[in-house]
Amino acid sequence: MKTLLIGSISLISVLFTTTQKGCKKETSHCTPGIQGLWVGTYTVGEGFPVPAGTSFFFSFSIHPDGKMSYKAKGFYNGNYEYITFADGTWKLDGNAFTFSVKTINYAPGEPQLPQTGSATYNSADGTLINGIISNGPGSYESFTMAEVN
Repeated sequence: MKTLLIGSISLISVLFTTTQKGCKKETSHCTPGIQGLWVGTYTVGEGFPVPAGTSFFFSFSIHPDGKMSYKAKGFYNGNYEYITFADGTWKLDGNAFTFSVKTINYAPGEPQLPQTGSATYNSADGTLINGIISNGPGSYESFTMAEVN
């Protein structure tokens, strides 16, 4: 009986250890892939109503079904706190993350804005780097993000 109990405890320990692979020890949360909440900033280039180099809050909610949404602060009508939301799709090919979205609450009176973007996904440290989001030809912002969960 004692041998069976020790064997069972050993098996449970092995199963727990193998299922917890990919968890960040210091934060005790698991990272199964790119799906989850990402938070960072985007920085505008030339041609925006604010100086080039201005940074704003930016976040992605990446879902496992290939869908995503974002929330971003930006400048509109004298306000640096205007919040824009967008919905769309994403793909991951190796470490190349790409997405296509359309705003759902762009500035009043303006048409909704289709956007595309890309970034390099680093699964080891949970970051999206070298990100670019395009609002059309010649219009882009750069972004970086870190995974929250």
